[in-house]
Amino acid sequence: MGKAEGTTKDWYGHVTAVTVAPEYCRLSLAKTIMDELEHVTTSVYNGNFVDLSVRVSNKITIRMYEGRRYLAYRTVMEYYSSSSGSGSG
Repeated sequence: MGKAEGTTKDWYGHVTAVTVAPEYCRLSLAKTIMDELEHVTTSVYNGNFVDLSVRVSNKITIRMYEGRRYLAYRTVMEYYSSSSGSGSG
């Protein structure tokens, strides 16, 4: 789930959640979802970037985003909750 956010000419994409059921992993579904969000952000809204948050403990997902050339901009302590670790965006 994602969305384009912004006003007038300043648009960007935001990844709210990318979830794939375990039995459908390794079918490139997350890649397909991200491709579509990036396409809509850049081609439809002329957006400048896509942002997201991911748990720092979610190494598999972080590797996927890094493979797509996403960068860690900042770490938000206790973003998800103090019991589940901090988020990174």
